[in-house]
Amino acid sequence: MPFSEKVAFFVTERRGLMWSVVALIVVVTLTILIAFLRLDTEVLNLLPRGFDSVEGLKIYNSEFAQTRELTFALLCQPEDVDKLEEFASKFVERLRAQPWCVRVLAGSPMETPDGVRDLQRIAVPLLLNLEPEDFDRAVSLLQPQKIQERLAQLRREIENGSPRPEIELTLDPLGLIMPSLKPFAGNAAMETDQPLTSSDSTMRVFPTVTNQPTISAFDCQKLMKQVNTFRA
Repeated sequence: MPFSEKVAFFVTERRGLMWSVVALIVVVTLTILIAFLRLDTEVLNLLPRGFDSVEGLKIYNSEFAQTRELTFALLCQPEDVDKLEEFASKFVERLRAQPWCVRVLAGSPMETPDGVRDLQRIAVPLLLNLEPEDFDRAVSLLQPQKIQERLAQLRREIENGSPRPEIELTLDPLGLIMPSLKPFAGNAAMETDQPLTSSDSTMRVFPTVTNQPTISAFDCQKLMKQVNTFRA
């Protein structure tokens, strides 16, 4: 019997068997897809593997791009500015207690030990943003003679009873942090006690770093569910 006739026979005479075979094929296919197929929503993983440029882009995306930051804003009416200040401290306290929150910037980085360490860590990279003359002037502070002169001056000020040198030795012992921040000195927002507050004090902004592992759609959705629960 030809193959076509066998197929026609099973289709017409053995319909139950044919439907069972079709159902079995569907079940096996779905089992394979669920067990072995991993859908990857990371766009960079679609690029060819083994290229230094691709690996470098992945490292930059995961380590340097601010893909894990959220920004919260509190807004109030002008007559409720005092209430906003009181609520902001409680809001930050609750925000820092969330399991997905790693860090909250609620004021000047100099107010917290972590912020001071971060400034000390990024001072050298920030020096590269200076103008050539300012850069040369800042680098000259690392000369042994300059360091000795600076320490001698701070010691004299300490002996005279000034508290500023002790703070300066703790925060900026080499005198490089302030020159590195010079490009930001013209920012009027940094001159206020609350640099993340609007000019009329009716809005405060809180940049937040999360522990989101990747920027995939699933991780983003999971994080936003937690954030929405916190907001509620």
